[in-house]
Amino acid sequence: MGLFRRTKNKNKPLIRQILDLVPPWLLNRCTDQHNSDKGCSKYKTYDQFLAMSFGQLNKCHTLSDISSGIGVSQTFISDLGLSQSPAKSTMSDGNKRRTYKVFETLYNRLLTHYRCILSKQHKSHIIKEIEGRTIKLIDSTTISLCLSMFDWAKFRTAKGGLKIHTCWDDTLMLPDMVNITPAKEHDRYGLKQLVFPKHTVVVEDRAYFDFELISQRIAAQNIFVTRIKSNTIYEDIEEIELPDGKDDGEYDLGGHLHEKTGGKIPIIGVAKSGYDSNKLNSKALLRGESKKPLYICNRN
Repeated sequence: MGLFRRTKNKNKPLIRQILDLVPPWLLNRCTDQHNSDKGCSKYKTYDQFLAMSFGQLNKCHTLSDISSGIGVSQTFISDLGLSQSPAKSTMSDGNKRRTYKVFETLYNRLLTHYRCILSKQHKSHIIKEIEGRTIKLIDSTTISLCLSMFDWAKFRTAKGGLKIHTCWDDTLMLPDMVNITPAKEHDRYGLKQLVFPKHTVVVEDRAYFDFELISQRIAAQNIFVTRIKSNTIYEDIEEIELPDGKDDGEYDLGGHLHEKTGGKIPIIGVAKSGYDSNKLNSKALLRGESKKPLYICNRN
């Protein structure tokens, strides 16, 4: 069954059709690599993968919800390829004892397996000068937790939390790396030493601004777009005045530098307002639910 082309199958529940997109041989290889079924007679790696996927897709809040949902009928259990619905205690033991690395390996191999298909489905328009290059978007989000229930997630005096750092592959439209850290840990330690292959374009917020990491990326010939910190110590090499009539905030510094260099240096700019020059290949991008776009441009 293909990822984007498949016929309607009324003989299988929807969740089974989704899980069938994971080739059995791929899951078996991951299981053998990490020996994750050793000592397990009932709740094997496939059973845990199915149970956790069912819980995520159906927004189950507890293991009891997953067990009750899967055990809704014997026919449903059989259609999922199980002999019985896993008990809450069985799933709890599996989550404690089975290494998470088997599922991490499975995810990475699935990305590799479907990379070609996902790349062909990429619909966005890419700026000509960076066409064919890999683009990585890095950001984090903080999730608040009740400190009385999650005492390990200490954040503030009366508030708990954790931080999720995500590296998003723009071509695949999927994250290829996720790291969970305590909420009080600074962003620059969340994905530390993350260097990419040559000519990869990295876009990240200034919270990840780190000179050691920047030095490593320069050596690896990564192209990165970020914001400099306000307390950064730097030396002015030259001060260039803006042209007359271009001091209203609509004319970006990258465009001015481009004109000053006689068009010899291509400059990629990111701005919250539009560009007023006609010599631009620009595109407006919406960020999540925000109605205010970011404008990304490249000057020819």
